[in-house]
Amino acid sequence: MLKFPLPPIPDPSQPIERLSSGIHQQISAWLDREGRSWELLDMAMQTVNPGSFVAHQVDCTSAQLFSKLSRFKCEVGILAYFLEKCQMYEPLYLLKDRGIYIVSHVPVEIKNNLPQETIVTINTRVELGCEVSGFPKPSFQWFLNDVPLMSDSAILNPLVIPNFRNSDAGFYKCEITQQCRDGSFQTISTGSSKMTLENCAPFVVIEPQDLLSVDPGDSIELNCLIEGHPVPRFQWYKNDYPISNEVTPILKINYTAPQHSGRYRCLATNSEGKTLTREAFVEIKLPASTSDRLRSTFTGYHTQHTDLVLSCDHAASMKQALLIGNWTYDTHGLSKVRADVKTLHDILYKMDFEVISLCNLGKVEILHAADRLCELLLPDAYVVVYFAGHGIHYSGHDYLMPVDLNMNSDYSIRDLVDGNEIIARIQQRNPKLLVVLLDMCRTIPQQGINLRIADELQRQIPRDSRSNLVMAWATAENSFAFEMGYEENGIFMTYLKKSMENRNILLTDMLERLKQHFKKEIPIEAKDQMPITSSSLAEPLSLYDPVDGSLIGGSLWNDCQMLARSWKELPQKQIATVQANGCTIIIYIQFGMMDDCFSNGLRIELTTEGYDTITFQPSIHPPILGLLEVKHQLDLKKCTITLQRLQALVEDASLLLRIAEFPTERILVHLGQPLISVARLSTNYF
Repeated sequence: MLKFPLPPIPDPSQPIERLSSGIHQQISAWLDREGRSWELLDMAMQTVNPGSFVAHQVDCTSAQLFSKLSRFKCEVGILAYFLEKCQMYEPLYLLKDRGIYIVSHVPVEIKNNLPQETIVTINTRVELGCEVSGFPKPSFQWFLNDVPLMSDSAILNPLVIPNFRNSDAGFYKCEITQQCRDGSFQTISTGSSKMTLENCAPFVVIEPQDLLSVDPGDSIELNCLIEGHPVPRFQWYKNDYPISNEVTPILKINYTAPQHSGRYRCLATNSEGKTLTREAFVEIKLPASTSDRLRSTFTGYHTQHTDLVLSCDHAASMKQALLIGNWTYDTHGLSKVRADVKTLHDILYKMDFEVISLCNLGKVEILHAADRLCELLLPDAYVVVYFAGHGIHYSGHDYLMPVDLNMNSDYSIRDLVDGNEIIARIQQRNPKLLVVLLDMCRTIPQQGINLRIADELQRQIPRDSRSNLVMAWATAENSFAFEMGYEENGIFMTYLKKSMENRNILLTDMLERLKQHFKKEIPIEAKDQMPITSSSLAEPLSLYDPVDGSLIGGSLWNDCQMLARSWKELPQKQIATVQANGCTIIIYIQFGMMDDCFSNGLRIELTTEGYDTITFQPSIHPPILGLLEVKHQLDLKKCTITLQRLQALVEDASLLLRIAEFPTERILVHLGQPLISVARLSTNYF
């Protein structure tokens, strides 16, 4: 460090032996201290006059360097020249006055030089810098809107802002300070540079986290961080209903009570769009007496209903199943999922389960299907949930891939469905048994394939395990599940079906038998696939356990059954007639579920009389419905038309039939809103 105030600048033509003792001592001390800097001077001088100055001696010091330079009558100006050439600015300042100056007065640099007003994308890295020259080395202080910044980077050049946000927008300038020879300080300021955010829809930076097993009376906070420009407006929701006056990113409850348990999420909106956080689950512990009383409650009813106490230890209040099969992905479609769902549907139906089977659902539709299932559940129900399709796994989370996902894009974790979220929603209904079957791959995305989701997955927190839960995965973590096989079903369903044949088998034994079938019979091509099971059951339960007869016919039980039946209502049979070529052609129109199981697929069977060959050309309204297939059986005078995506229907549908043999004839078939369409799975609450 130089000692201020500095002595006067010597004459450049003065021989170095006539330097004042103060300058000589400071230069010598600096050269000895800074890693044998005299050797750099020697090398620089030899490029001008090789061999004429200092010999390379291991024990040479700066004093010897000065002695040799004196013998060669070296002047102060020459020494100053080589100090500057070697960028030894601190000792140079003793011989030459060189103040601070700004080469480029526009102090903004974000990779490249930018104009004084710059539009920046939110959440990106930004660097602001000014090119400064001078010695001694100056210090820097950055300002935002004339207020000094306090970050570590605020005293550096360039200033680095790792994630530019709303609070970072404004006018920037830098004050540059240098100590003068007399010990005083000189400060100059750059011009200001305006940094403006580009408009963008809100996006979630930090998700709210679950709060489980909270003691009544404790205070809790749910926090989220959502960015966007303009600054978003916030609204918290509980169980999909807005909470009054909760319009900040932090939701605080100072004194919790049992009614505060539920699903919480935050909605952020601005002029560019909107986004939702994940659902955070809050669970407030119940006193024992309160817990017993609340077991007899159900959505929309009061605690005076007491007909939900089971008369049999191993009996269910009801048996419900939700089966979801996704196979029509934009890439990597699946060939056996459709048959797998049909197989399990028929097995569970024979076990007296009320089964809802759905196919090819998007993210919102999967979550809403889980909500609709919950609307059917009484406490102490037996529940089975099955998903077949694509999926990934990471750190205790199984993520289901909806069919509206672009699998070739850098999709986010928010584009997937967290299986734990579905489990938590159902657990709030206090089932006696919840069986979850995930027939999907459980691989971990590699960073080279999707850097975005690989980074997001590392920040996920595993949920706590829950009681009365039995899970079976088609394969282990970080492994593939295969569709290959010599039967109509995929491998997992082939062996699951065999394991469920014995009516007297306990659920835990059934899962053990499943793994034994895999070990003994799996094809060599799929030898790396092995199912994994997990159980937190405290009782020996079976899927064949009966429904408690004392509940059948009760008010709540009847309400649940009526709701379930409304999702399976079909259009009435219809008859149409066509007059053509002097003939009367009769067309009988009947309806059924797609594959006799899918509630969001409609099978329309057309049978003709009065003409040998009739070829139908159907079109549907509204076009949001999907025409899955048209099959003619001309020998039987029959045509089968299959529609899908009934879950997206929000108005009455109709089918227009053209007849290829009689182009002027039209038949209009009114479909209404059949099956699951009345449940509004595609309707976004927000």
